[in-house]
Amino acid sequence: MVILWGMTNRTTVVSVKIPARILERIPAAGQGRSRFIVRALEKEIERQRPAEWKPTTRRGRMFAKLLEAGKAERGPLLSEVELEREIRERRGRSF
Repeated sequence: MVILWGMTNRTTVVSVKIPARILERIPAAGQGRSRFIVRALEKEIERQRPAEWKPTTRRGRMFAKLLEAGKAERGPLLSEVELEREIRERRGRSF
């Protein structure tokens, strides 16, 4: 069992199969195993580049053009924390 921490400190329990050769080399349960696995996954995710959307259809190119034209109006993107705060404020409650 592995516990993963998200950016908002929510956790989800997941079950994974790990080959014995790897399991022997990671910390034991109760000795930092989850923390070790989470850090390894975070490092791997940081190394991966997000896929860039490239439209292939006429309609997709039209939407891409609209998105590009609207960038100045939208302003900077919100972080996950800022987005959650905005949603809370709009809904008028905490979740």
